[in-house]
Amino acid sequence: MCQGEQREERGSGPGWRRHAPWLIVLLGLLAGAWSGTGAPGAEMLAVFGRWRDGWFLMHLGLLWVWGLAWLRWGWSISPRSWRRLGALHLGGLLILVPAEFAAWAEWFDFRALGGPLYERFGITYGAASKGAGLRWRGTPDLKVTGFALPDIAKRLAVPAEPVAYRFETDRYGLRNVLDTGAREPSLLCLGDSLVVGGMVPIESTLAARLSAETGQLAMCVAEVAYGPQEEVLRLESTGLALRNRLVLQFAFEGNDLIDSKTWRKWISAGRDAPWPRAGFTKCLLALAQRPVAVAGSLRGGIFTHAAERQVTGGDLVGRREEVFFMYSGARIDRELGELPVVEEVYRACAQRVDAAGGRYCLVLIPHKLRVLEGLVEFPAGHKFADPGQGPSAFAPSLAEFCRDAGLPFLDLTGALREAAAAGTLPYFAKDTHLNQAGLALCARAVAAWLGETGLADFSQAPAAREE
Repeated sequence: MCQGEQREERGSGPGWRRHAPWLIVLLGLLAGAWSGTGAPGAEMLAVFGRWRDGWFLMHLGLLWVWGLAWLRWGWSISPRSWRRLGALHLGGLLILVPAEFAAWAEWFDFRALGGPLYERFGITYGAASKGAGLRWRGTPDLKVTGFALPDIAKRLAVPAEPVAYRFETDRYGLRNVLDTGAREPSLLCLGDSLVVGGMVPIESTLAARLSAETGQLAMCVAEVAYGPQEEVLRLESTGLALRNRLVLQFAFEGNDLIDSKTWRKWISAGRDAPWPRAGFTKCLLALAQRPVAVAGSLRGGIFTHAAERQVTGGDLVGRREEVFFMYSGARIDRELGELPVVEEVYRACAQRVDAAGGRYCLVLIPHKLRVLEGLVEFPAGHKFADPGQGPSAFAPSLAEFCRDAGLPFLDLTGALREAAAAGTLPYFAKDTHLNQAGLALCARAVAAWLGETGLADFSQAPAAREE
């Protein structure tokens, strides 16, 4: 048989059948990786909208191994080709390993290639300060405007109109409307983005509304994405005296537990940009992050607004809006191991405020599903269709802690749920945060509670102790 006939036989017939099992195995592996183990638990963002980072890397590694096996036993490449392939791999490692080491050693943060590290509503925050224990802080005397997408809409790729914002900060870098005269704030509101209220006009923030409701000047001492530890440290950073002042620390159900864990990891890591988040591989995968295709359909329900409700034939009809949720009670309960840490932060802050001649109280802002469960229609088979998805052990545990510690405590769930039952949506439909109506409701409820308890009245208080 001539050489040409040998090549012809290798390209078809028995030679092709020799390779067929390998091709079938490879296709089976691809199909299994795609349909069987794609996106386990990935409800928001994943690589290419399907895999979480770890699963993607595992699948990529398996396919790489199968590819090498195919070249060795299926294609039978020459030793010279193996040397070239080895050189190619070595070249890749000579790029990857130094890049990852540079990120690990904090010589370079690859997240910087994708824009500012910490940015919300177009605002670039100040650099982290290990000594102060703050990951970032607002820029003083800042005035910026722009548009921002609701946070759930961004993560789920839900169609949404951008929300116009106008963000202003005071001399402390905090979002406040403060009197320029001699009047000093009496109420200090500690918290995170719910207190900042970046997507509502500054006159509608919780502190501004509380000032209007109580007649006393309330000051926002809050930053986006802060945990309880940073909230207290941010208060200390202002240098404000606590004598004859009421400190209201707002706890965001569930979210504060996650932020507390994030802060503790940051403060104990010994570096400002912990690897691998700042590494080349992680940031490269972040460029391929897409919303999971089914996440939106598993997160939305229908709310009927009161302003357009009508009773027709015994049925309630009116404008219906799809509302989306980030957290469930079960998701929050998975973080309850952090609650004792957070409670000690509250206890220590209360003791410090009391020693300085002020007063301290804790106010709980519930997560969205706990307020709206039973008031939103979910389709059959929906992730949150079964009752009992909203409540978690966070609120009762926090209430019990406050009773034992003797701390004044207010849970805003009742006020928000009552308004929602009457047809007022207190949250943005495609965002985790309170809207203008919700912030106004919270301010009204807090003001009424302060009036009943007399917490904000220092006229009859004992002589304040000096710091």
